[in-house]
Amino acid sequence: MFIEHFTYIGIFCLLILGGLGLPFPEDGVLITSGLLIAHGVIKLAPAVLIIYPSLLIADFLLYSIGRKYGRMTVEHKRFSKIVSPVAFSILEQKFARWGALMVFFGRHFVGFRVPIFLISGVLRIPRTKFLIADGLSAIITVCVTLGLGYVGGNALMVLKKDITRVNHILILLLIILAVGWMILRYFKDRKKYR
Repeated sequence: MFIEHFTYIGIFCLLILGGLGLPFPEDGVLITSGLLIAHGVIKLAPAVLIIYPSLLIADFLLYSIGRKYGRMTVEHKRFSKIVSPVAFSILEQKFARWGALMVFFGRHFVGFRVPIFLISGVLRIPRTKFLIADGLSAIITVCVTLGLGYVGGNALMVLKKDITRVNHILILLLIILAVGWMILRYFKDRKKYR
């Protein structure tokens, strides 16, 4: 029971830290969560109740940092490694044209999530628009990645059962071969002594 609850806390922490740019990829955590659901380590409803808000919190933190510090965020040397000034100006034009749709679609491009959420804060997209676009987009992300992990987890369980079945058949074949070899040796040895 403790491990199950620790798993939920661990998922929450990994998603928040990964959302802030640490090396815990969101998709990897979600796929692993789907795998854990498939294997019965965690349950679907509590996992979704932890995962969905975690994604939104991490995204909103990035948005808030961009909103609070404005262009200083973009001019910071760490950020310029992620998005060059040229790329930033291109994204700025895209935001001017597409607005909250950039947030909606940007979530689905790995490597662009952090910059898109920061830039949406820098460009002061209205909070409500940001949260609605991100919330709707996160539903798709959660469904797809948890689903992939769940299907993969079930496939692994089926494969494990098949491997177990094959192992039993191979063991049975080895026993039959060993018994056959011993019978054959017995009759060969018996012929020699006649």
